Amino acid sequence: MFKKIKEGYKKNLLLRVASFNSLSVFFKLITGFVVSKVMAIFIGPAGLAITGNLSNFMQSVESLSSLGVKHGVIKYVAEYREDELQLKRIISSAFFVSLCISIMLFFGIFLFSNTISQIVFNSKDFSFLFKVSAIMIPFYSIHIFYISILNGLKRIKQLIQVNIVGYIFTTILIVVLIVYNKLEGALYAIVISPFLLFSSLLYRFKMLKEISKSIKFTLISKVFFKKITSFFSMTLFSGIMFPVIFLLIRNHIIDTVGITDAGYWEATRKISNYYMLFVYTLFNMYLLPVLSEDINNTKFKTTIINFYQNILPIVLLGFIMIYFFRYFIIRVVFTSDFLSMQELFGWQLIGDFFRIVSLTVSYQFFAKKMILKYLICETSLMLFVYLLSIYLINHLNVIGAIKAHAYSYMFYTLLMFFIFRNELFKRDAIKQ
Repeated sequence: MFKKIKEGYKKNLLLRVASFNSLSVFFKLITGFVVSKVMAIFIGPAGLAITGNLSNFMQSVESLSSLGVKHGVIKYVAEYREDELQLKRIISSAFFVSLCISIMLFFGIFLFSNTISQIVFNSKDFSFLFKVSAIMIPFYSIHIFYISILNGLKRIKQLIQVNIVGYIFTTILIVVLIVYNKLEGALYAIVISPFLLFSSLLYRFKMLKEISKSIKFTLISKVFFKKITSFFSMTLFSGIMFPVIFLLIRNHIIDTVGITDAGYWEATRKISNYYMLFVYTLFNMYLLPVLSEDINNTKFKTTIINFYQNILPIVLLGFIMIYFFRYFIIRVVFTSDFLSMQELFGWQLIGDFFRIVSLTVSYQFFAKKMILKYLICETSLMLFVYLLSIYLINHLNVIGAIKAHAYSYMFYTLLMFFIFRNELFKRDAIKQ
């Protein structure tokens, strides 16, 4: 029986990726818990709310700096990894895109650091912080470029090793800066982290050198350049607009409920981000490459069902455990000052469950480059999240923001099932 289980495991790519991914997520969780604990002790709920604004800004900039390279490279490297010449053209074109965008962002952020500081913190006192972040952007772009290639080539072990080293480097930096400089240290740690992620690539220097040999400006292809940059609009919405919306929601909570409650909301989102990391990395390591390889769209339904059958039961069990042990999780990850956030867990978990269900299907947008449908659906989700959050916060205080999250992803799940109803529910779609 054990032999059969072992053979089944070897044949099931999703389970193999999930098991490797679990190691990466384990390190991310441990390092994340350490950072959250240190933040809770040294800067408290109010400090967490302030750092949340900077984190959202950095997320937007980092998404813009990749200009869709992450999903674009994973898709096309997965499709053409057996064609050496085409693969080199993709790699060269993607590197050129990353280089151009990171240079433009550097000058944009550096020159307008005062204005950005005023927008994010309502003060120009933090302008130097944004000048530092401008310098860090090229390092992040290069990091994403190499990580995306590893992803598309399905070099899962190397990818996870680099990720783990990156987690360790950034955790050490953040802890040291917070312990010695409190809130100011936390803010600087956030903007310097991209350099530490870039440094983690040196752990696999031979791999780095191997990929770099494929980069030649003479192989830059206009065709692939256009294909990769076509993902920009998709990245612009999901990677940039959502952090901006979260920033607006957080500021609304601060203005109407209080900065401490905004800290509870941010802490709940942090815990959510930790366990959602497991699912998101599975999306990029397994789901996107598999859907991208399915050129004739014959395996979409079976891929989605396989993901649901293998992953959703694990997710559901994990969410139930998180809910019942939320008191201990808060005490371990944060401090007793955060115990009031217990009431936020239930609705956050419900929302995250539907987020997983809906995003599993929505990755077909990236795999098949369905830009218009993606933009329409994402715009609908963003408006739903923002408007419902503002309305419910005004009537229910901070828990209104969490309920809005849950209701929004219930809506998005129904929307995804409607958009892909022919592929998922028609009988003729079953014959693969």
